[in-house]
Order: sequence, then C-alpha cells, then structure tokens
Amino acid sequence: MSRNALLAAVAVIALAGPAAAQNRVTIQWQTPNLTESQYEPIWKQTIAEFEAANPDVKVEPILVARRDHWTKFVASAQARQAPCVVAVDLTTAAAEGYLRPMDDLWAKEPASFRDAWAPEMLSAAKWEGKLYGLPNWGGTYAEVYNRELVEKAGLDPKNPPKTWDEYLRWAKALTGPDRWATSILGGKTDTTTRVLLTWIWGNGGEAFNADMTEATFAKNPKSLEAIKFYLGLFTKEGVASPAPTTTNYLEQTVLFAQGKIATMRNAYWSIAKVIGDNPAIEGKMFVAPMPANIPNAPTLASVSAHSISQSCRYPEQAWRFIKFDMDKKWAIQRAVKANWMPLRRDLVNEPELKADPMLAEFVRIGANARSYPLPHPAWADIAVNDIVDAVQKALLEPARTDEIFRDLDVRVTRKLRQ
Repeated sequence: MSRNALLAAVAVIALAGPAAAQNRVTIQWQTPNLTESQYEPIWKQTIAEFEAANPDVKVEPILVARRDHWTKFVASAQARQAPCVVAVDLTTAAAEGYLRPMDDLWAKEPASFRDAWAPEMLSAAKWEGKLYGLPNWGGTYAEVYNRELVEKAGLDPKNPPKTWDEYLRWAKALTGPDRWATSILGGKTDTTTRVLLTWIWGNGGEAFNADMTEATFAKNPKSLEAIKFYLGLFTKEGVASPAPTTTNYLEQTVLFAQGKIATMRNAYWSIAKVIGDNPAIEGKMFVAPMPANIPNAPTLASVSAHSISQSCRYPEQAWRFIKFDMDKKWAIQRAVKANWMPLRRDLVNEPELKADPMLAEFVRIGANARSYPLPHPAWADIAVNDIVDAVQKALLEPARTDEIFRDLDVRVTRKLRQ
C-alpha cells in the first residue's frame, strides 16, 4: 500500500472510531489462485485497500493448493462453513446448492456497472437462469506463432492464415526434420476439450444443442468435419508433433519454447510459461485470431467467477468485496502482472493493456469469445473423460473417427439427461 493510501486508511478508521471496530465482521475468500506467486502481490494489495476503504470488514484469505481446492470447498460447504467468497466449479456447486443466487445484489447495481460484462460472459456464471457468480478473469485462446520460424519458412508474419486452407499451407511450410507446425492436444485434461471446441466453432459446428441436452459431435456435419481436419493434422498431414495422446498444455508449451513447433493454440497465460522455459524467445512471438472457415468465428475464454457461498453470513459485505475486486484497477493488474485476461468488455482501450501489443491483441480477440466451462453439472466429467477418451481413440484409429464420435454423442447425451 502506498504511504498516501495507508494514511487515508488510518484516517478512515480513526473517523469510524470504536463503532466500526466493534461491528467488524470477517469474511473468508477462497480461490485456487491465492497460492500462485504471480498473483500474491496483487491480492494482498486488494485486501489491504479494501479493508482501508471498508473498516467494518476484514478479509481472510484461505490458502489452498489448487489440487485440494474443490475438495476443501465441498467439505466446508457440506458442513455449512464454506468461505463467503469463492471461485469454484460454478455450475456443479450451484446445482448442489452450495452457492447463493446473486440476482438481487446484481439488480441493485447501476447499469454502468452491469454493462461491463457481455451477456455471453455472464451466461457462464448462471445456472437454471439464476446468477451465481461474477466473472473476474479468464483465459482467452488465440493462435501464437514463433516469428523466427515463420520468417525462416518464407512466410509473412504480417499476413497470418485466416482460413484452414491457408493454415494447412503454412503448416506444411513450417514442418521439417525434427520440427513441426503445431501439436494436437490429446492429453488427459480438459485443455484437450477446450482446443477441440475452438476448431468445431471455427467451422460453424456445435458440440451440443442449445439447452445442453444432446451431444452433436458426430451428428453435426460441420463438427465432425472440424474434428477430422484437426486430428488429421497429425494422422493424415504429418504436420503435428509426435505422441499427441499424451500431449497437453505442459508438453505443448515446452515444444513451443524449444522451437520444436512453430505455432500453438493457447491462452495468454502460456506466454509467461514459454518465456519462463526459454527467456530468449521473448519478443519473438506474435499472436493472431485462430484460422476459421466462417466469418467472425468466436474464440474460447475460460471463465473464473467469484461467487457467494450459501454458508455466508455476510452476503452484503461479500458482495461489496466482490465488486471491489472487479474494479478496472485489479483487472488490469491481473492481466499485466499475472497474464490473466480481463473479462470486462470496457478495458480494450486502457493504456496499460494497449502498451503490450500481444496483450492488446489477446484482449481484442477476446471481445468475441464464448465462455467456458459449458453449463452443466456433469461437464467436468464429460470434458476430462468422455471427450478426451474419444480424441485419443480417434488419434489411434483414425479410420473409426465417425463411429467413435457417434458413440460419444450417445454416451454424453445420456449423461446430460440424467
């Protein structure tokens, strides 16, 4: 906290006097990111400035390793002692009754506040028509290129591919001995599913019907065409790196940092990871919208939202803290210092974001994003298991791709309707 802010806090507390201290309440805050080093300075400053401005509220961060985050939340929610402010698997938590609807709090806010979020982003925080969270940061996906490899292949970085035909032409030019254009993700996490969805959407396909009661991976011709093209970059065209069934975010970024692949489809946070793996690559990358076969194809933005638990005894104070954390100031700091994309749509022209061309391009691309995860309590299981299993099988047996994804449609539709 700056000296002026500290003096202001002291003044506010002094003016509030003993009454504020006597009525002070404590709200707990649990997200999976509080233990991550790049975010720690930001959230500590957020709490300090919030408490300075709100002397009647103390915020207690709950530090939990990412792998234990969901388990700890469920245990505390079942005991009706969950932290007031949480960032969790929203749809599942809402369906289980662990979260408090926020529509009453949201409705009281002025239009200038509510307009900062696009309807698509807010839809990611809803379950059965009720608002259970407010999106605060996300991961916007785009196509990231190695500028040196692109130029070495005789391609123009100022004119990246816009269609799949152009992308395939680039991919063949970028592939050589012990080097490939890209990686296909088939590893056992939902990053595999996220990237697959971008290819499906980029061809005008849909993986599900509008109300998430039916899977349409094979039923929708555009979706099946996209799946075959994407997986075919490995199975047919030979322009993707080996071992795709075990390739995921970690392997993909390492290959990119090593110059083994020339392009990767990834979120903005991957830039910091790649530079950490190979500092020499800094300044040698550029980003572009993902090639697509339809105009204005959407990208994918994974959404992290702040919610109020059903256990919370102080929802008004929790909402006050959520609004404070959603301020432009913190959104910009999360983007600049932690590589987490802002989800407010009114930040495109902020000078701090425009100062970094790559960040600015991610923000621009993210203005046309569909939110993720998809809204169903079974989504986590479907995304990590069913869809990834189908991708792995199709990579190993490409001749059975139609059959594999028809089976996937049947199996997933059954889960969606349970």
